[in-house]
Amino acid sequence: MIIANRTEELRLFNQIVQRRFDKRVLLIEAKSGLGKTWLLARFKHTLPTNILSVQVDLKSAQRGIPYIFSCVRKRLGEERFPCLNAAVGQYLKSGIEVSNTTMIGKDNQLSVVLSNVDESTRNFRLTELREAFFQDLRKIPQTLVFLFDSYDKAPTELADWLGGEFLTEVVDTDKLIVVIAGQQIPQPTIEWMDLYHCFCLEAILDKEAWYKYSLENKLPFNQDEVGMAIRVLKGQPAEIVKTLELLAREQQ
Repeated sequence: MIIANRTEELRLFNQIVQRRFDKRVLLIEAKSGLGKTWLLARFKHTLPTNILSVQVDLKSAQRGIPYIFSCVRKRLGEERFPCLNAAVGQYLKSGIEVSNTTMIGKDNQLSVVLSNVDESTRNFRLTELREAFFQDLRKIPQTLVFLFDSYDKAPTELADWLGGEFLTEVVDTDKLIVVIAGQQIPQPTIEWMDLYHCFCLEAILDKEAWYKYSLENKLPFNQDEVGMAIRVLKGQPAEIVKTLELLAREQQ
């Protein structure tokens, strides 16, 4: 979905990427329908080609923390993660039992390592995997951008981990920029509170921006008609886009 405006948010993100703004964690809080997902997609689209990026929809992360390791490793390339691969391999060689399974896919290895163990053992392994993961990230020469969507839909353990241990590691990973968007967002902790900036997305009431959007998308409406849609729908981007496109189809 393409929506109008969000100029300020895009400008600030580009400043962060260009290191002209001294924050590396950008939190975006907004109610449903205000264009969080579109904005993250737009962020990724504006990145220079020499910057590596990973976009993750957290509502798909039902395997929890292992999903993040697996997703980032897959998107950036397994060869970039020798320390993480070695840590996982060492655990698998140490006699971890996998019931009813003869082969373990790469995406499931991390889940296996953290399964069927007591809490203290699981926490120890998770700490080792996290340290190996960030050790690998710090060796990547390019700037990295991680874009996390739907934070409020993440499993509780994963949400707590992202707002805690993960962002704490980001502090010491200078080339990593993190964007987290959701109807709820992580609460800053003392470890990373100096590193973040927060946006609360509001309704888009800019008539000129919406009229420009209408022209660019060849929608058959004048400024007054667009203005009426903005007022009736109270500047809610998703509803405005849906309504304008529906009315345009009906006029064909």
